[in-house]
Amino acid sequence: MTARPARAGERLVLVLVVLALGGVVVLCSTQVFSTVTPVDAKAVRVTGQGIAPALAPLGIVLLALAAALTIAGRAARVVLGLVLVLLGAAVVLLTLPNVLDPAAGTRGAVSTATGVAGHVTVVAAGTPWPLVAVVAGVLAALAGAAVLVRSPGWPSGGGRYRQAAPTGGRRSDPVDEWDALTAGADPTSGEDPRPGPGPTP
Repeated sequence: MTARPARAGERLVLVLVVLALGGVVVLCSTQVFSTVTPVDAKAVRVTGQGIAPALAPLGIVLLALAAALTIAGRAARVVLGLVLVLLGAAVVLLTLPNVLDPAAGTRGAVSTATGVAGHVTVVAAGTPWPLVAVVAGVLAALAGAAVLVRSPGWPSGGGRYRQAAPTGGRRSDPVDEWDALTAGADPTSGEDPRPGPGPTP
């Protein structure tokens, strides 16, 4: 009796997790990833959006995907799980280089600030935000894997609106129900509204 509510609660938890991760990715795109100081120039603060322009769109897609999980059917949930894994991997690939090297991805911002195209010698200092984005990407990929594994057991969104079959194993016929209603019977009593066999001669 408790399996169906437990599975519905499991889906809700995963949806909330994906929502939170999408918000974290969008937030990371607005934060400073690196502070780079070119030779004989002022320090330049480079945000996640400046290093990985696709970061904010990926976070927005994660938010939309979380909303889609609440109404998706079984086949659609498998597709969404695969997309979620790919989105998480994309976030990791975009931000991990800056974790390993704070100067990675900052050339465009430095060139804009200094007016010098090409290689510029800089001193770079990183922040924790790229690592936060990497962790969010890893968790998003794991959430996608969880959707792939667990979603086949989730209840369908429209299942609560389906009429249960009678306990006798016989499906009710709307025509028979109408005939029973016109004959004065109560079709909601649970009894079979179809007339029984006539009297034997």
